[in-house]
Amino acid sequence: MIDEHGREAAKLGDTTDHGGRVVEAAPTLTVEGIPVALDGHLVECPKCGGRYPIIATGRRTHHGIRVGYLGDKTGCGATLIRG
Repeated sequence: MIDEHGREAAKLGDTTDHGGRVVEAAPTLTVEGIPVALDGHLVECPKCGGRYPIIATGRRTHHGIRVGYLGDKTGCGATLIRG
C-alpha cells in the first residue's frame, strides 16, 4: 500500500530510527498478510524507554483512522523505517 508520496504503509514489526519496533497494528488491514499500523498504534522505543504512539500523516484511513506510513514520526520523535 503506497501513499500519494510513494511511501509504503508501516506494518507490524517495522522498525524506527531509534532502534524500536512497531508492536501494534490493525488485524483487519493487511499488506502481504502483515497487519498495517494506524495512527495511535504503538512502537516500543529502547532509546526513549517506553511505548509511544504513531503520528500518522497520510490521507488514507481505515475505519476513520489514518494509516501510518514509513517516514511518519512517533510520540518520542522516532521515524518509522522498514526493518
